[in-house]
Amino acid sequence: MALVVWLVLVFLSVTAGIEKAWTTKLTSLYGPLRLCPTDAYYRSYFYQIDGYASASNHTLKTIGEKAESLASDPYLISEDMDLPLHITKIDRDTSGAVIDPVKRVMGVLDDLQKDFPGLKYQDYEISGALLKLELVRGGRTSALSQMSYLLSMQEANPHFANLLIDRAPGPLKDDEVLLPKSYQGNGVMVGDRGFLSYSMPSSAISQEQRLQIRVAGFYDPGLLSIGNRCLVVPSHITRQIYAATQTYCPDGTPTNGLFIWPKEMSDLPSIQKLLSHRLQEAGIEQYWSLTSFEEYEFSKDLLQQFRSDRLLFSLIGAIILFVACCNIVSLLILLVNDKKKEIAILQSMGASRLSIVSIFATCGTLMGLVSCCIGSALALFTLNNLETLVSLLSAIQGRAAFNPLFFGPHLPRELSSAATTFVLIATPLLSLVAALIPALKASRIRASSTLRSE
Repeated sequence: MALVVWLVLVFLSVTAGIEKAWTTKLTSLYGPLRLCPTDAYYRSYFYQIDGYASASNHTLKTIGEKAESLASDPYLISEDMDLPLHITKIDRDTSGAVIDPVKRVMGVLDDLQKDFPGLKYQDYEISGALLKLELVRGGRTSALSQMSYLLSMQEANPHFANLLIDRAPGPLKDDEVLLPKSYQGNGVMVGDRGFLSYSMPSSAISQEQRLQIRVAGFYDPGLLSIGNRCLVVPSHITRQIYAATQTYCPDGTPTNGLFIWPKEMSDLPSIQKLLSHRLQEAGIEQYWSLTSFEEYEFSKDLLQQFRSDRLLFSLIGAIILFVACCNIVSLLILLVNDKKKEIAILQSMGASRLSIVSIFATCGTLMGLVSCCIGSALALFTLNNLETLVSLLSAIQGRAAFNPLFFGPHLPRELSSAATTFVLIATPLLSLVAALIPALKASRIRASSTLRSE
């Protein structure tokens, strides 16, 4: 029984650790909560008016630019062109105040930080451009080009520092960019220079625009489908390209929005529920779509599979424990058969059936509890020495026993609290149920016939 507890604890703990590691990878670059503008936002007067206002240079603005803008309505009738008929009227609330969806949502998030200390949020932009790098090596010059996606730098991201490779965390200079680690494997070095090329439509033709850049470091893009083509750049670069041309992200991620990082992932459901309620109270729920990382386009299927696997593995663990409890049944039945005389003597001395049942039920439960203690100690020892076991398996096979791309550089070595709770509850209960069968058999022994035969 102790060996079964050991096996179930190690298996479920490693599985839970792998799922946790993948969740961390999925939410390190993107926030676990995302607020994105809806179609109602893009159709609203608030968004479209910048294209007709000279104060906005007749250019649509990103969420970050809207947050920095002093005026919610930059349009001036005396200076700007007449508005086309399809532009809706400015949105106002019941009190007549202009509805500014961006500043109101920022206010809601600021209030949310008071309820959840440590919560961070920041706007993001995704745009696209052609990356061209000049690689000067030993007096020879070569070129590297790649159509790339650009993600604005997330200074508020508490996990971004863990993604950096050989670079201290800090803001980027105006011309600095961070490249995915795959570029480092292809010979790109810190300090290499190049440019980002994009097209700016004009009245007659599209003109090529270039932004000079310098490689400032590398980062681990994790599991993003566009990860190996995604550059992290200062926000002014994404805003400049966003103003010139619109970008479509192939993994379905909206190109403009807000990422939210809670201090504790366990607070995520509460934050999502409260934020949704406060958006309704602020009268801006129609302008924003709130999505958790479990519903992200690139991670939804993977996380659903993890949940299914966790349920399946838990059922398998319960079945294994049930089979192990059958051994308790067999052991106690043998004990009852061996102790028939003693049981009969107890009955003749006045012991009730309930007391006989309780004796063997207690034995079964104690066996389960002792097995839990021994199995938990063995599981802790195994997890603490898991790297040695993996190294031994790799040496026997002549290759890595576990693929680092899926399992990571190291297998999880923490004992899962959920697995421990499951085992500590299920094992004694199953042991008690298993012990009831021989206990009932013992209570049905006839004292007179048993003593006569002895």
